[in-house]
Amino acid sequence: MQRLVDPVRYGVEGQPHDLWAELRLSPPTWCSVENYPPFWAVTRHADVRAVSVAPHLFSSQTEVVARPLDPPLGSIAPSILGTDPPEHRDYRNLTLPYFKPRALRPLAARIREITRALLDTAPSSLDFVADFAAWHPLRMLCELLGVPDEDVVLEMTNGLIGSADPEFAGSRRFGPYLRALIADRRAQPRDDLSSLIANSPLSDRAAVTYLMIIAVAGHDTTRSALAGGMLALISNPSQLALLRSRPDLYESAANEIVRYTSPVVHFLRMAVEDCELGGRQIRAGDRLMLFYPSANRDSAVFEDPYAFRVDRDPNPHLGWGVGEHYCLGANLARLEIRILLEELIPRLESVELTGDPEWMASNVVCGVKHLPISWQLSRKG
Repeated sequence: MQRLVDPVRYGVEGQPHDLWAELRLSPPTWCSVENYPPFWAVTRHADVRAVSVAPHLFSSQTEVVARPLDPPLGSIAPSILGTDPPEHRDYRNLTLPYFKPRALRPLAARIREITRALLDTAPSSLDFVADFAAWHPLRMLCELLGVPDEDVVLEMTNGLIGSADPEFAGSRRFGPYLRALIADRRAQPRDDLSSLIANSPLSDRAAVTYLMIIAVAGHDTTRSALAGGMLALISNPSQLALLRSRPDLYESAANEIVRYTSPVVHFLRMAVEDCELGGRQIRAGDRLMLFYPSANRDSAVFEDPYAFRVDRDPNPHLGWGVGEHYCLGANLARLEIRILLEELIPRLESVELTGDPEWMASNVVCGVKHLPISWQLSRKG
């Protein structure tokens, strides 16, 4: 079971779908793994959903993600991820107006502009992740936050998610940077997310944590979905052809990309009281590790779950989560993915891999880290 939590294994092997498939044959499985607190592996769609929609039984006020016991990493400030109702709603409502569909509609033109600029300047051979997918959501995120330092934010998100990845482990400037940003916005508020958070009732530490979470959720998960989506389209040429012939499927394809890639690997919950889940007796204080990519491959819910199908309908995936902790930025991410498809697919004359994909060494967001490709894009218009 070490493979479930070891970031290095994720970096070498990618997401462990073969192991999750075995685990889905049984109810939640109790796992004791060296150097990690023991936990229940929750892998079935029904069980992941049941835990997620019952915060009165399964609390988020625990370690948000699985972390090693040694070396100890210190405590994490209260955050939108690690709280339960009603406190969680206060965190969520602070920025929710920014991410409602009505508020995002005016951003569509800017996202399209960013997308076209990236496509217009993209070379014919590139690392799709480092040269394209990383920058596509990053530019919109930085504009929402009101920060011009795209390189710093990129380094920050890499360091938060890829702390076990040798390529990103040195990224540690984000704490001082965000504290300085909060101080600046308190002194000179602007019309941006950073000012909203800085001038809220949150403590300095909680405000820094909130900004970190927005940065990761607004960048790493979308980047991983875009990269995984490109890999899926290359690996499934019939689906790319279908998408070319059916522009009405862009929305459906964006949804399927999130199900198929499922960038967020897990979050933790803790049982509040003795209860039952999937036929197992769960004791108060037990930790539960919810594996979203596994839930999104559950044959009890999805027909042909390992197939990438841009016309999949219905598609009740849990890639955005469900319940109180449904992804705050899901509407923005969905919009960004759809607009990229709308702009890219009509111009994409050909695309192929020029090397092997590499995966992020992370048990939290395990996406494609490098994706060398060659493509031919037609001129716009």
